[in-house]
Amino acid sequence: MPRIVIADDSPTLRRIVSSVLVAAGHEVVQAEDGVDAVQTVFREQPDAVVMDVQMPRVSGYVATRLLKDDWQTADIPIVLLTSLDAASDRYWGTKTGADGYLTKDFEAPDLTGAVAAVLDRATAARGGRPAVRADPVELSADDVLSKVCDLLDRKLFETSVAAEVTELAATTQGFDDTVRGLLDVVRRFVDFHLAGVLLFEERRAYVGVGHEASQGHLDEFVQRAADSVASAAGAAFEASSVRLHVVDPGGRLGDPDEGPMSTFLSMPLRGHGGRVVGVLALSSSLQSAFSETSLSTLKLLEGPTAIVVDNARRSVAPPVP
Repeated sequence: MPRIVIADDSPTLRRIVSSVLVAAGHEVVQAEDGVDAVQTVFREQPDAVVMDVQMPRVSGYVATRLLKDDWQTADIPIVLLTSLDAASDRYWGTKTGADGYLTKDFEAPDLTGAVAAVLDRATAARGGRPAVRADPVELSADDVLSKVCDLLDRKLFETSVAAEVTELAATTQGFDDTVRGLLDVVRRFVDFHLAGVLLFEERRAYVGVGHEASQGHLDEFVQRAADSVASAAGAAFEASSVRLHVVDPGGRLGDPDEGPMSTFLSMPLRGHGGRVVGVLALSSSLQSAFSETSLSTLKLLEGPTAIVVDNARRSVAPPVP
């Protein structure tokens, strides 16, 4: 028997929804506001949630975002139940990660159908296997509010990082200026020795020096980055064919006493239409130089960086067919 959590601050609506779902063969657990909803879902590990949007303490939108953000509850389907039915409300509902959306003027078949649909999609996503639930967790109200604050702070950080990159499109001129600005943004969040953008069709590389690095480090960096471009694009890309532009205002490149490259990572840059236009690559002379936080931040930069770089390269010359 599927267990469904119903979260709504209206006792009348909780009673109506409960009676409909119990009649359809579901077990129901009730929650009376957004904080209680999060506590109940973590404790009960239900098969699905029917979540009101306008609730005290924490709205259904925020509660849904919090549940979808946590690995312990992310796979539990959520149907938002609300009196808000503007296009913007539906849009924002989908952006929370909710799996379904139902207005409060529903008929009983609408509700049972919406719950059945999200349960069926969840089962299909698991390949028909039974759901694996995390162990029950007891959260205090303060625990929930702390999770909300952490989530909102992280989302603000993610938005700020993406905005830093997309702003380059309006504040820079030309490809070199754009990439210089991009590497300056990356330097604020990730400590690297070398970082660069390699373009596939143009056979061009733009490398910035963050810390002291040897010529050998640079040579290996370009080779590894060229290999990454070839792998991402599925075509030959020789390092020897690359026109290299190095920005080193501090004169930190070329000291033979500096160590070789020890850590390297790259991300493919997919521009308009998903086409690979190049890679963003970073390296360090230190072992395991890039932390999980750095990798997460770079992942945030991947999408906006690709579009900004693609637009910049198109402004220099038309793309090769």
